[in-house]
Amino acid sequence: MSCMRRFFRVAAAFFLLGCFVDCSNTPASPVTATSPIVTPKGKFAYTGNQGGSLSGYSIDTATGALSALSGFPFVLGLSPTITAHDPQNRFLIAVDNSADLLHVFAIDATTGALKEISPSPYITKNEPGTVIVDPSGTHVYLYVTGQNVAYPGQGGNQVDAYNLSSAGVLTAVAGTPFLLGTATNSISAGTPAMVTDLTGKFLYLLDGTNLYAFGVDANSGALSLLQTISGYSLATAVALDPAGKYLYATGAATNSIGAYGINPASGTLTQAKTSAMLEHNGAYTISVSPNGRFAYTIENNNDLVSYAITDGSFTPVGNVYAHIYGQQIAIDPSSSFLYVPQACSNCPSGVFNVVHEFSIDSMGALTPIPGSPVAAGVTPWGITVTSQ
Repeated sequence: MSCMRRFFRVAAAFFLLGCFVDCSNTPASPVTATSPIVTPKGKFAYTGNQGGSLSGYSIDTATGALSALSGFPFVLGLSPTITAHDPQNRFLIAVDNSADLLHVFAIDATTGALKEISPSPYITKNEPGTVIVDPSGTHVYLYVTGQNVAYPGQGGNQVDAYNLSSAGVLTAVAGTPFLLGTATNSISAGTPAMVTDLTGKFLYLLDGTNLYAFGVDANSGALSLLQTISGYSLATAVALDPAGKYLYATGAATNSIGAYGINPASGTLTQAKTSAMLEHNGAYTISVSPNGRFAYTIENNNDLVSYAITDGSFTPVGNVYAHIYGQQIAIDPSSSFLYVPQACSNCPSGVFNVVHEFSIDSMGALTPIPGSPVAAGVTPWGITVTSQ
């Protein structure tokens, strides 16, 4: 009997404990799984070389170091200096400013190898300047700077728009070209003077004379001019705040970086802030990190300058690196590494036919990557970096 009494005492204790736990009217909080935030990393980098070739590199995601891909550099045209890729990392676009040609290549996702897609190359008729692909990867915009005597009546200073198929084939958008005014050769080949916002609703172009804002038709890709801001003599560089709040503009004859507020509904611009350049001798290229926190310029013709950005204002940070003769600056998708092709064939520093490599710290300052610079083709000019 004593054993039985002990059994009932134990059972009663467990019953009371169960009531304290399970008889409560408050349900247990559900357990939710939190997905980690995945930061994209760079995968391949490609440079267009003024000496008539393309270079390709793989990117070490830990160190940022570039390693030449098999089969690169390879000969292409006369001067395929301008490069871009679609956001989906399917295609590389190379613009040959000297041959007036637009090349489209398929990118092998494993090896980085390139294969030209028929009927590429496309004749641009005029002197192509810079090229971009919209965020959806369905439209390509080519800024044409000058005229070609072989095509009378075909003026420059215009934007040619193309549909980009899933197979990588280009067809003209209805209404193209979209004219800006009289022909000009003020844009230096390879200067990143044209951008779209991350929604693909607006396109902005700085042509060395005027700053233009365009609306983009979501279906057709056609452009409609929204606004023209004049007074930009020799200003040739624009970059976009990834948050879509500001457009930044500067140039070789300016001593400041202008921040324009973007109306999210209309796409029009209003000058909001101006920041003094560190060197006060002009900057003909500017790139903003994908996280929107930092910006980098080439000032005084050959000095790489770093800035931290706070709500559209620029503050210099870190060291200035001299003898960097860059026409374009590329930053990897993780905002961790920066690359600048040395765009001169006989640089006074004695360093040419290379790409400079830097790591970016948490404050935006740069440090050369061990082993930098890496060999490139003859006079590397434009550069683009794909993501994983």
